[in-house]
Amino acid sequence: MSQTSLAEEKLDVSELYAEKGRYCQFVQKRDGSYVLEPVKVPAHVKAARAEQRRRREMQRHARDNRERAQAVNARSAVFLAAALGFFVMVCCVFLAMQNQVCSRSNQITSLITQISELAEENDSTEKRIAASENLLEIETIAREKLGMQYVDETQIEYYAADDSDYMLQYDDIE
Repeated sequence: MSQTSLAEEKLDVSELYAEKGRYCQFVQKRDGSYVLEPVKVPAHVKAARAEQRRRREMQRHARDNRERAQAVNARSAVFLAAALGFFVMVCCVFLAMQNQVCSRSNQITSLITQISELAEENDSTEKRIAASENLLEIETIAREKLGMQYVDETQIEYYAADDSDYMLQYDDIE
């Protein structure tokens, strides 16, 4: 036999070997030709093939599970949309409250500024009035026009209070 016929024969053998479950070997006949004869599949090969089938099946199940887990169904889409809407609503409420706090803080600052300005104005007016008063003139007006007098010793009443005791006053002392 020539080299090419042997190569062609090997191609045919590889095609036969590709069939599932077949386990073959080349056997040389007495005339020098080669024949492909099926042989019994060894137990370790059967076990290895069964393990490969089991692994492929597990990988297929895992891939299917991953695809199912990654798929967005209608219920999860509605849940995600509701969660997003709730989140946006919470953010809007937060921003509105923060805006209110800032505006009220600005109002408080302006009111504090107004109070301090009015207090300064009140103090300056009080000092101006106090500076413009003449105490001698006030005393003269009180004695002459209003008939007021200084207090004499007969009008003053003294009382002593004990430190551990207390006193309630219901009427003015005359």
